[in-house]
Amino acid sequence: MSYRLAVLARYALIGEELKLSKQAYVVFDGSTIVEVGSGKPSFVDEIHDYDDSLLMPGLVNCHVHMLHSAFRDKLHIVAESSITKVREAKKRFLEMASRSDLVKAIEETVDFMLRTGTTTILDFVESGVEKINLVYDVLSATPINFLLLGQPDHKFSHDEILLGNYRYPPHSIYPLVKVKDKLKGFGLPNPMSIPIEALRQMARVAEDCGLIKAIHVADLPPKPWEGVGAWKTQAEMALDFYRADILFHANYIFDEDVKAIAERGSSVVCCTRLTQVLGLKPAPIDLMIKHGVNVVLGTGSPMVISPNMMREMEATYNFYMYLGKPIEPVEILKMATVNSSKALKEKIGVIGEGYRADVVVLRLDIGGLHRMNDVATFIVKSACELNVLHVYVAGKRVC
Repeated sequence: MSYRLAVLARYALIGEELKLSKQAYVVFDGSTIVEVGSGKPSFVDEIHDYDDSLLMPGLVNCHVHMLHSAFRDKLHIVAESSITKVREAKKRFLEMASRSDLVKAIEETVDFMLRTGTTTILDFVESGVEKINLVYDVLSATPINFLLLGQPDHKFSHDEILLGNYRYPPHSIYPLVKVKDKLKGFGLPNPMSIPIEALRQMARVAEDCGLIKAIHVADLPPKPWEGVGAWKTQAEMALDFYRADILFHANYIFDEDVKAIAERGSSVVCCTRLTQVLGLKPAPIDLMIKHGVNVVLGTGSPMVISPNMMREMEATYNFYMYLGKPIEPVEILKMATVNSSKALKEKIGVIGEGYRADVVVLRLDIGGLHRMNDVATFIVKSACELNVLHVYVAGKRVC
């Protein structure tokens, strides 16, 4: 047994169903939650009592590119508001950026994310092992819980993609395998940019290394032949050839794709504000929920969108209400917390015994939270960084 810290509050959102508990307490034993209850805890070394507050699980940002933080002031989104131009810009900026600029930007972004209630991130690292090592070293020196996705530093030609029987060269695969202990998984670009045999190759390598398989899917409009005749859709390619565990974006997927994702048990990460800014088709979150797909939220590139998960939740609620496809606020809150546990196969996003001790303390006296009957609705629609009183990561108060 290590040092037992108890955190008390007037309310807490407990368990996978985010059930509201009154006069709640949570006990941390080191970095793990070991006890949850009501009243006063016993056998603890220290108590932090927040009378006029609510405890909620730390938010999880399941899609972010931390290296892009250094380019926030370089992209003029009005003039470059297409996903193709954003990709071209980020590649150009990454080639020019100095190590010191990248380090400083990542550190500043982590501080911002913690102060807005995010305790875990899934970072999609591009440009090979050198950048993986950089991001890993910088994030290791910060309090935030981080998981990294790496990808081979290789681009296939158009002809290689069409022929389909090309594989990633060994010099782009071996370095990733050597740093597998630093990775949660492989994160690939759109399957339309990768030969079929290379998708199969990466699936085998990931499974041999015990890593998850993630991929960008349907973030661009489908080709005229996609899903017609013998042609597979982007989602089908990701599921059948790559055996993907997680699909990013899924804006232009078909109804049959949703059913296939549900049957496979894969998760989908949606980025609502990025969809809005880039003028993409809204991901069918309502349909995915209906079919039982595990949907989680992320923010995407900090070059385009602030990595603020509170804003992401609010935007998701408002956008789908506007579309006439409303999503219950508690489901959106789960997308930013609970659902990440299943998607990432980690004990995160839940205030429950055995989970990581990542907890956010929200003030009730700002924005009318103390008058709300539906706490989940308030958090999703109205809560902001001013409500964040303190943040605990792995059992330690970090801000």
